[in-house]
Order: sequence, then C-alpha cells, then structure tokens
Amino acid sequence: MQLPRVIIAAVFLVIGGLIAVPALMKSSGSGARASSTTSTSASPSPSGSGSTPSPTKSTHKPSKTPSKSPTSTAAPQPVTATIGSVSCPSRSVRVTVRNTGTQREDFTVLKNDDSATVPATVNARDSKTVTVELKEDRRTLVQVDWANKQIETRSLTANCKHAGAAPHKTTPTKLPHTGPDTVLWARAATGVGVMLTGVVIFWYGGIWPRRRDQVFAKKAD
Repeated sequence: MQLPRVIIAAVFLVIGGLIAVPALMKSSGSGARASSTTSTSASPSPSGSGSTPSPTKSTHKPSKTPSKSPTSTAAPQPVTATIGSVSCPSRSVRVTVRNTGTQREDFTVLKNDDSATVPATVNARDSKTVTVELKEDRRTLVQVDWANKQIETRSLTANCKHAGAAPHKTTPTKLPHTGPDTVLWARAATGVGVMLTGVVIFWYGGIWPRRRDQVFAKKAD
C-alpha cells in the first residue's frame, strides 16, 4: 500500500467529515427545536383579584311628561326610478320606473350625448322598463325626470369592445425553497462529496501500476 495515496485519501475524508457532520447535526437540531416550539403553548396568567365597586343609586327622576317627536307631513314620492348597468355587446342600459300612486304618471329618460329624450308613461301601481343605448367609450349621464324634477341619475361608460376580449391568464411563478435548512443540506452534500473524492483517490491508487515500465524500448545499436 502506497503511503502518499493513503495520506491524501485520509485528508479528504477528514475534511469531508468536518464539513458534513456539523451540518447534519445542526439540521436535526433545528428540526427538533421547531417541533418543540410548535407543541408548547403559553398559558394565560391568572388575573389578580380586585375589589368590585358597589353600585350607586341614581337620584335622577324621569320626567312624567312624554316628549313629542315632530311628525313629517310631506307625502311620500309615488314615482321612483332605478338605472341598471351597461349590457354588452348591445351597449344598452335598462331604466325601471315604479309608480306606487293611484294615477298614471309621465316621465322622461335623458342622456347627455346629444340624443333625443325618451318619454314614457307608467300606470298606477305598476312599473315600466325603458332600454336606452349608449355610445362606445364615452362617459354618459343617464337621467330620469318626473314632474319637472330629477328623481334619479347615474354616470355610465360603455366599454364593450374591451369586455369581449379574452382575459389574459398569468401563470404563477413557483419560487425555489430557500432557508437555513437548505444551506445546511448543501454543506452536508459538499462534505459527502469530499469524502467520496478521498475514497476514489484511495481506490484508484490501489489499481495504479506499481512499477514503471519503459514506454519506449531502446533501439539496439
């Protein structure tokens, strides 16, 4: 057995052991500490006993005269309106007007896009739905008037061209796992690799030719 290859192999084995063994011990120790930390829970500290204040008697006497709340004399509005959202691809909006009164009422639907007004009539104790069309990519104010006053308004924008496009799906990026345990396992793998290198050197030194043969034979004179 050749002494140099034994020394070289032993050096590699020692270095690999010094790298791998501490890393493995730290990895197992950190796992044990993590499991013990999650298993323990803090118990609440007992609260100190304190004196309970005695209730005090109120000397305030309620007034015997009841207070009168003001009553509203205004009659409820019989006509109400609801303006819906934009429906694509027709760019239409449904306006619903309800009449809770006892007589037929006239109302008007207006838009601020230079288009004609839409007059309509709703019967007593009934509802009427009017559909208006908006212009593409333009902010439009839809307004409902009844009895020469505004009862409902809403600002809408028809964006139906973009609404018909298929949404772009993004694939979430999966990041590699990083942390202290990854560094420890990398050190352990490095140490094992160094030890395997020493074993290979020891094995290859055993099969190496132990005698030197002449590569080129001398020519006879």
